[in-house]
Amino acid sequence: MSGYVARVRHDESPGGDVGLDPLVRSAAQRWAESDPLLPEPVGFAPNSYPLLTVSDEDGRTVAAGSMHYTWYQPGEVGRIWGVPDQHWLTPIVGGPEPARALDSLLTSWRDQLEDLPTGTGSESAALVSWPARDVEGIIPLQRHGLQPYTVLAARQRRRGVPPSLPPRDVAIRLADIGDLTQVVGLLMEEHRYEQHFGGVFLQPDTAEQTRKVAARALNRSRSWIWLAERRGRAVGLLWVSPPERSRWAKSLVRARPIAHIGYGVVSAAERGHGIGTALVSQAHQALDSHGVGVSVLNYAAMNPLSGPFWHRMGYRPVWTTWEVRPALALR
Repeated sequence: MSGYVARVRHDESPGGDVGLDPLVRSAAQRWAESDPLLPEPVGFAPNSYPLLTVSDEDGRTVAAGSMHYTWYQPGEVGRIWGVPDQHWLTPIVGGPEPARALDSLLTSWRDQLEDLPTGTGSESAALVSWPARDVEGIIPLQRHGLQPYTVLAARQRRRGVPPSLPPRDVAIRLADIGDLTQVVGLLMEEHRYEQHFGGVFLQPDTAEQTRKVAARALNRSRSWIWLAERRGRAVGLLWVSPPERSRWAKSLVRARPIAHIGYGVVSAAERGHGIGTALVSQAHQALDSHGVGVSVLNYAAMNPLSGPFWHRMGYRPVWTTWEVRPALALR
């Protein structure tokens, strides 16, 4: 790392550009070359402070990252999906040696985490989302103790794909509020399975929180939740958020409009019979006919079922979130 200089900026620069335009342009070129689905990187807003920067021997900024802290209190829905104290770094890396620049940025971030008075105990994590096809970042992330945690995958619209039919005694339909109990049962089965990969933390009120969220979706005139039934018994579901409820994903992919698949569940006893494939096929037919440009979803990197299944369904990784627990285990 000789010659690279890391700094932390606490001063709030008006307008939010903080003089990083050359870095953003350099990162944009690298992103465009590695993955056309990646969005255009943007500069940091004034409320991004404190902001970490890394400069090369000639004083040019080759990396920058804003630090963000999220704290989930007991009873909050977000507590299901991660540890209570989450420290995020949002990096932009450019220059001729991006691996070296990222390495220095992560070292500086570690120094900042060490100086924090609270929030870095046993129930904390340090997290970074990095473009999946930008392989320059993998070794620096590993060197600092981070591990792949979740993957955001995407499927772009396809035309003329014939639907996959479910088994003869399985029917697929849109769920409604009368299906609430069966929907919650399937979602809780999924939650219990996902616990094995460190991405779900069941709380005493998880079932009730899940019921409330599902009830809101099922009360809509079109739920966008497809239910698979075998002789009247729910055996699987696929939960989609259409573009009007997926605007938050605009910062993740370039294509438009965007839909988000929040859950894909098939009961353990029913896996391997084509039910999941038929559910996804039915949803894709609807999304494609509605002109949805891209659908996105998240899966646990260590889940041995999710990655292979979604790849067969036409999804491929765009972002990988890397994590280390607790936060001060970052090297």
